Parts: sequence; C-alpha cells; structure tokens
Amino acid sequence: MSQSFRPVKELWNMHSSCFVESEELIALLHDLAARVGTASEEHEYGDNKAVWLEDGNRVLDYIEADERFSADSFKDSMEEQGVVINQNDLTALIDNMRSLVKQWRGSIGEHGELVFYIDAC
Repeated sequence: MSQSFRPVKELWNMHSSCFVESEELIALLHDLAARVGTASEEHEYGDNKAVWLEDGNRVLDYIEADERFSADSFKDSMEEQGVVINQNDLTALIDNMRSLVKQWRGSIGEHGELVFYIDAC
C-alpha cells in the first residue's frame, strides 16, 4: 500500500465575523460550492471546522460578481435543505463575504483550492 504526505503552508487571511451559526455557515459554503459546480468537503481540527472548496477561483468569482450571490437566493435554497436562517444575519454575512473577496484571493492554494476555517461562531 502506497501512501504519501506533504507539508502544508497555511496563510491566515482576513477573517469575517460569522453573523450566523457555524452549521448555517457550513451549509452556505457547501451550497455555494454546488452552485458553481465544484467539490466541497468538511473536516474538523480540534475546535475548528474547515470547509475545503476545490475551485477557489470559481467560488470567489461567483461571490464577487454573480447577482445570484444574495441573501434572498441563499435563504430559499437553504430552507429547501431544512436550514432555517435569519434573513438580516444572512444579508450581513453575504455583504461581508463580497467585500473580502479581493483579500481572500491570496488564500487560494497551489492546486486552486480554497479552505475556510470556521472558529466557534
């Protein structure tokens, strides 16, 4: 059986307040990945949870420029999945994410991936 390992370079970029519960934020990130057609995975590291998005550029492009990246659109989509979320909190989160896209581009990994660490929200 062949296995491999490699070092990881972590860059802590500009953070955002969660505005919503961590499980709601994780659901939004998975929904976001599905919208842009990229894979996503969730992992736990001690007190932190991480959401890995395969194509970080595609995700950030969507956040930055697509009109469907809106609280109304995500609220409806998340409610279809059984996730109830406060509209005002979601609006604040969406607006904040959009304002941080330029800084977050520096966090795209060597293979195009983007990873969000979610501290206790």
